[in-house]
Amino acid sequence: MKLTYRDKVILAIVLAAAIFAGGFFGLIKPKNTEIKDNQATLETLENEKTEIERKIKRIKTVSDNISTIHEKSKKDTAVFVGVNEINETKKLDEFMYDYAEKAHVKVTELKTDPITASALNYYYTPYVEVATALRESADINGDLRENVAKESADSTYISSRGVENIISARYGLTIEGKKKEIWDYLERIEKIDSAVIITSVSLSKVEEEETEKKATPAVPEGQTPQEEKKEDSDSDEYWDDETVLEANIVIQLYSVYEMPKPDTDEK
Repeated sequence: MKLTYRDKVILAIVLAAAIFAGGFFGLIKPKNTEIKDNQATLETLENEKTEIERKIKRIKTVSDNISTIHEKSKKDTAVFVGVNEINETKKLDEFMYDYAEKAHVKVTELKTDPITASALNYYYTPYVEVATALRESADINGDLRENVAKESADSTYISSRGVENIISARYGLTIEGKKKEIWDYLERIEKIDSAVIITSVSLSKVEEEETEKKATPAVPEGQTPQEEKKEDSDSDEYWDDETVLEANIVIQLYSVYEMPKPDTDEK
């Protein structure tokens, strides 16, 4: 069969179309699908990269916050007595020897309690409503409830807060010395720049032992002996700086464990 020129042209076009279709379905379409899949994967990975970068920035922020909190905690805990100082009785030695020697008092007795965890309560004055009925009768404008709420706000807030437990050690000391020397001893402890608190002090006069009897003067005949007017020597109202006293003192020490520096360095 002899093909005409027109038939040859048509056949060439059909063959070209077939080759193109075969190439499209055999090569181009799979590549196109692969490209689309790769684009989707690329988009997913870029989103993951963005999220990781965001987390890295957040980690840096959190790390900085942790370091800031640690530095603040060091300042907050600086006021407390070191745990080792309590365990090794360093402070106790200071109370018994260093401060006592400087104040010229004598430590005659010592009692120590075991180290415990005790509640660190707040120091505040609780609100007390006095003469409620009288206030209500004077409450002409009806402001009583609002005024009471304002007056008791601080007390109510503090009383509702929880308290923290803290390491605590308590020493009981009995010292002897002149009144001015005991005052000096107490002031030295008060000026300690740490969480050391004098919780109790009781004073009594030390009676001097009578070494010799005083001679009683003779009373002229016909006269009656007059009673000597005595002051209450046991009252602190008459204690001067030279009066020898005995002081029972209770000293409370508070301590906390210091937080080590967090490991926030980038690896």
